[in-house]
Amino acid sequence: MLGRAWLVVCACAALVAAPPPSAHFGFEPGADYKLADFAQISSYFQRLAEASERVELVRFGTSLEGRPLYLALISAPENLRRLDRYKEISRLLALGLASRDEAHRLAEEGKAIVWIDSGLHASEVAPAQHAPELAYRLATDDSAEIRRILDNVILLQVPVINPDGLDWIVEWYRRNVGTPYELAPLPRLYHKYAGHDNNRDWFMMNLAETRHATRLLYQDWFPQIVYNQHQQPAFPARIFVPPYAEPLNPNIPAAVTAGIHLIGAAIKERLAREGKSGAIAYLGFDGWWNGGLRTAPAFHNMHGILTEVAAGVYATPRTDRLEELPRRFPNGLPTTEPSIFYPQPWLGGRWGVREAIDYMLAADFAILELAASRARTFLLKAWEMARAAIDAGTRGNPFAYIVPADQWDSWTAAQMLERLAAAGIQIHRASAEFEAGGKRYPAGSFVLLAAQPFRAYLIDLLEPQRYPDIRQGATGEARRPYDVAGWTLRMSMGVEVDRIDAPFEAPLERLEKIPSPPPSLERRTNACFLALADLLERGAKVRWGEHGRLLVRGQAAPQEYERARWELRRPRVGLYRSWMASIDAGWTEWLLDTFAVPYRLLHNDDFARGRFDELDTVILASERPEAILNGWREGEPTARRKPELDLKALQRPEYCGGIGLAGLLNLERFVAQGGTLVAFDEATELAIRYFPLPVRNALATASPRFECPGSLLRATVDTAHPLAAGMPQQTFVFSTGGKAFESTLAGNESSMQVVARYSAGELLASGWVAGDAAARGKPLLVEVPHGKGRVILYGFRPQFRGQTFGTFKLVLNAIYLASARTL
Repeated sequence: MLGRAWLVVCACAALVAAPPPSAHFGFEPGADYKLADFAQISSYFQRLAEASERVELVRFGTSLEGRPLYLALISAPENLRRLDRYKEISRLLALGLASRDEAHRLAEEGKAIVWIDSGLHASEVAPAQHAPELAYRLATDDSAEIRRILDNVILLQVPVINPDGLDWIVEWYRRNVGTPYELAPLPRLYHKYAGHDNNRDWFMMNLAETRHATRLLYQDWFPQIVYNQHQQPAFPARIFVPPYAEPLNPNIPAAVTAGIHLIGAAIKERLAREGKSGAIAYLGFDGWWNGGLRTAPAFHNMHGILTEVAAGVYATPRTDRLEELPRRFPNGLPTTEPSIFYPQPWLGGRWGVREAIDYMLAADFAILELAASRARTFLLKAWEMARAAIDAGTRGNPFAYIVPADQWDSWTAAQMLERLAAAGIQIHRASAEFEAGGKRYPAGSFVLLAAQPFRAYLIDLLEPQRYPDIRQGATGEARRPYDVAGWTLRMSMGVEVDRIDAPFEAPLERLEKIPSPPPSLERRTNACFLALADLLERGAKVRWGEHGRLLVRGQAAPQEYERARWELRRPRVGLYRSWMASIDAGWTEWLLDTFAVPYRLLHNDDFARGRFDELDTVILASERPEAILNGWREGEPTARRKPELDLKALQRPEYCGGIGLAGLLNLERFVAQGGTLVAFDEATELAIRYFPLPVRNALATASPRFECPGSLLRATVDTAHPLAAGMPQQTFVFSTGGKAFESTLAGNESSMQVVARYSAGELLASGWVAGDAAARGKPLLVEVPHGKGRVILYGFRPQFRGQTFGTFKLVLNAIYLASARTL
């Protein structure tokens, strides 16, 4: 008895020693005009872990800019002492590795695993600011509810999942607070490559932060609930909670959807109990899309939860009066009257980061309390869904997907398989020739059996999407997707994959690591650009021969080397980076860095002063021509995606303006004197309008209007054109609106060289498109001469989110050709 009392005293002493966040920061989290940076938040978690038996802190990776990524493990001390056991229980159940009886025993023994992350979108400041308070309450509170949570739940808390962005946002706000530029938008992306798209990378895993977190989710911990926090719901709602809007992706298990609804109901019930009005559901954020931090887990039998808490701008509070609120939401429902999915309207008032934190804490504890009270159910349910997936795959339709050993681009095929494996997909390789679906496959072919726990994820990424036609009434406008409509990985990456419906037998070995072919000069493979970059860096002489072959002096046949048309040099590339922070430019940076292409970032002054010396190529990523020309206007309020939030936001003068007319003239002169301009999607209009070029957008006046909100389309490539070296004749392009080109010279295409066209037949490959008849057969990638130079117009986004490996060559070829010396 005495020993037990001594333990209680020690535990209490440990709890008392844990400091509140306000003592560490010098201000309360959520205080007006105050934001904690990454060093403050991470050091607080370190201090909390030192003080409390309930908290362990581990480093699980490094951000792109070199900052540590931390995971806080929070639970009862006795649970933390047995972490390895509970992790193993979660793994066995999630992967369906236990028998039915064993699964029931493990579910009784185990603890619910709940993931809560914060700060993915750094400009949405409240989640990261709330993270220390959630941890502090769990570390110090001794109420019955907290004890029940700690006893039955292991919380995986990632306090800041985008530390680079947090520091950039905090530094920017601190610089501007108290000035006329207090609400000015950050003039750079809050992730070096992805900006807002860092929540669009969760099946591609191009970003370091995504890869590290993915390992925790699908290799280490297998949480039953994954809670991803964001801001901003439809104004004037205060928080969005599930259920999500239509449509529902048919590959998400029904049990996952039901569980998401249950969790959403628990959050709404707690908010109502605490008198927190303004909770809305079923508006805006749909259940269709894969690829987000809350969406990809749903295809892994996990309950992916999104909340969007109302935001102001940074840590500046605001007050909204009832008479200023919009009368209706985008779906037509009133904002001031109760409705099924908005039962307690918010009628205005003060709102700052503190109020947002309070709403997030309510959601946190609703989820944690539900997980604690149903820990056994959540654990057993993970096993049931895994076994159901395995059983369904065993029956077939599909039975497996086969990636034949003989690929057009074997390196890219390996890249695709690596990404699937990182997300927990089991991959086998055939040790001998076999037959499946009436076709012979050679040894070395990869087999992805559908009988695996994450079958839904596998099917969703390899099958075409068919976005449903949902309308308000029989003739109403079609509902548009929240994000993209189609993302089939084998299409975007250009990998041959065969679906096999009926069972077959083959000699298979399970792969723990995907073998990747080394870089070579084989033009079919994207890896040739890695080999080329290395050769040129080392001073090797490389020429571009017949059919695009890359010939190295001393290795190639002398006669073929001498007949080559171009001698390649290290590229000299300038990439325009707008102060309006173009995400497409960020992904272009990612492409250039990934393939070791040297480049220089160009800003407005470089255009105004004509600083294109020692450049052969200038790249304009997809951005509106008006934004490129004018940028932010000095002294005028900035226009954002959520204009109701920052009507008084002024940008700092040094970040106002675009390239301007002088910059446009200098750019035109650069091309006319022999340079190459590469323009993607929206940016093509700049050259078409202002150079001018004898080309126009053939879809601008199409009726019915061509619409493609993020889908994969079929295209035909002229493989004889140098820009298409290494490309197959038939490919897929990713379009987010899209352009098509035609000559202004009485329809005479001789004014441009056509490199690729939209398919003349069925255009849509995956997703949703309308008015596609206007695009069929029309040019979508053209080379237009201008003076001594040329403009290359891409009517699509060939590097979209780093996913479109199948069209990377169309960009990289252009870059190397622009710097080549003609022989």
